[in-house]
Amino acid sequence: MPEAPPRSLSGSLFVMLLLGVALSIIVMIGGAVLALPTHIPINYNEGWNAYAALRAVGLGGGPLYPAPGGLIFNNYPPLSFLIVGELGRFNGDMIVAGRIVALVALFISAFLASVISRRCGATPRGALCAALLPLLYVAAFSHDYVAMDDPQWLGIALMLGGVTIFLGHARNWRLIAAAALMVTAGLVKHNLIAWPLAITMQLGVDAFGSSTDDGRRSARTRLSIWLASASAFVLFAVGVCVAAYGPEFLIALLRHPRVVDPSLALRGMRRTSEILTLALVATTLARRATPLRHRTFAVSAAIFAVASALLQRCGEGVALNAWFEALVALSILTGVALSPPATPSGDARRERSAVVLLLLAIAPFLIGAPVLLPRGVAAIASVGRSSSEWNTFIAKIHDEPGDVACHMNALCYWAGKSNQIDVFNYAEYVRRGGSDAAFRQLLASGRLAMFVLPATFEQPQRRGRPEPEKQGQRKLLQPVLDTFRAADLSPDGQSRLYLAPPP
Repeated sequence: MPEAPPRSLSGSLFVMLLLGVALSIIVMIGGAVLALPTHIPINYNEGWNAYAALRAVGLGGGPLYPAPGGLIFNNYPPLSFLIVGELGRFNGDMIVAGRIVALVALFISAFLASVISRRCGATPRGALCAALLPLLYVAAFSHDYVAMDDPQWLGIALMLGGVTIFLGHARNWRLIAAAALMVTAGLVKHNLIAWPLAITMQLGVDAFGSSTDDGRRSARTRLSIWLASASAFVLFAVGVCVAAYGPEFLIALLRHPRVVDPSLALRGMRRTSEILTLALVATTLARRATPLRHRTFAVSAAIFAVASALLQRCGEGVALNAWFEALVALSILTGVALSPPATPSGDARRERSAVVLLLLAIAPFLIGAPVLLPRGVAAIASVGRSSSEWNTFIAKIHDEPGDVACHMNALCYWAGKSNQIDVFNYAEYVRRGGSDAAFRQLLASGRLAMFVLPATFEQPQRRGRPEPEKQGQRKLLQPVLDTFRAADLSPDGQSRLYLAPPP
């Protein structure tokens, strides 16, 4: 048996870089994984999703899709709430259940990205890059989403499952299965549109671009099967949801009040350096010998994902998770770009080129590593202390005998309090011209004994560009700031208890 050729210096450096990336991921996600079962709040979304999961499985709080004009909103499809709700019913904590689902879905998404990259022409080494890059950049720059109770990664994992089925051998049943899985993903997060659009583009190009009559006929049959099955599954899914939840389901998803400002998309671009560097690496495929299979699909997915992210970022309250589809799509292309063709002589120049491209792909992380890695170590070391401090703070909310409203809803959820108001969405509703009568009625009822608000609301506006979103919430909550008494500050200094005045 012939000996394997010795690995070149560039090849060894490439492997060492990948090992460094993998170890860095472990350091940066370690704190989030250790904090998963604790009562350390991560984001506003966690409590919001937890209360929705309670409603989805009938454990209290009213209907999953409340009537318009109230204090509670839901603009997401129901499937993630049902999944998390059933798991939470089993383990007793909806937020922990949602964190488990999100973490598992993140790793499944990374794995499927590597599979898809391989089917698009990546070598095993390039496919590994396609898996590591999303994990690296989520851990580095969107670490809140590593293990947060939020449906984004579950929806992406299901979408990528559909893509994996589609990119297998050309069989008509695969089109139907892919459509079914992607519609299922849409029942988790309905704005994940890049992948189905890319499949439609690929099938459309095949249908009208084939050089033979038989090829065009076969491709048009596949396109028809895809469009018909996708349409049928969408109609069936919508019909089931309307039958289960009433017309409020459609109103919640299609007419959700949200302030839209195109300038927000440009501001959001400032925190997406990884998108730019991965896009630069991906563009090298246009002039290199590396074959890119399913070219129309892969390139279209990246373009549609970037366009979708820009549109989504125009809405207030849309966070960096809007870029995750683009991050995955560009990581898939980058995996192919980092896969130099095998040659008998082991082309050293191509190996050196792969190292340079990998360095470019991870450049934003390398620049931030002196801050990111110590922060990861500190997060791991502080989990125990932070958990104890948050438990003490949450106990103060729990011990309050009356109703409590929370801006950070996870605190009220863990304290065993019912959901009183969805501050963000209600403020958006009021800013879009809705009445604040329901909120004024809540304050006038005297039921609220405490309100937990961002500590920043008590401070004057900082210099620089004002944030209309925060200004709108502060304006809505001004009666609370004026009449309730400021009390304890949360362990992270971000939330404060406000006690209602005596009757």
